[in-house]
Amino acid sequence: MPFTWRTLLATIPVVLLLACGNKQASRDEVQSALRKSSSLAYETEIFVQYISQGRSTRYFALGHLQHLRDEVNRANRDISNLSAPPTLMNALNVDRVQLEALGELIDDSCRTPGQSSALDASTKRIRDIRIALQRASSSI
Repeated sequence: MPFTWRTLLATIPVVLLLACGNKQASRDEVQSALRKSSSLAYETEIFVQYISQGRSTRYFALGHLQHLRDEVNRANRDISNLSAPPTLMNALNVDRVQLEALGELIDDSCRTPGQSSALDASTKRIRDIRIALQRASSSI
């Protein structure tokens, strides 16, 4: 089959489509994503404790919680573009699930900034998320 401009133009979209697929993540990239998520969980845990102790104004608390939610969304978006070999896929899935749960708990904390019992319960669940992320990181 001779080379023609028509053939070239027909193959460019296919090549671009294949090149834009999900990136295959290395072990180091998955561990880095898990460490980032664990760090976000830890920061959230400490900050929710701070709020539950009444040491923050309502506006600062809501602003910082929104910032944390934005960071969780960004981290989740970053890992949603990754795929991994089967040996790393479980850890990547743990990261996705735990980030979703962390985001929901941040949303809950935004709705209950003055309720220390609700914030204390959130702190405990956030700690569980952080521990799950740390375990996933150490398992790979």
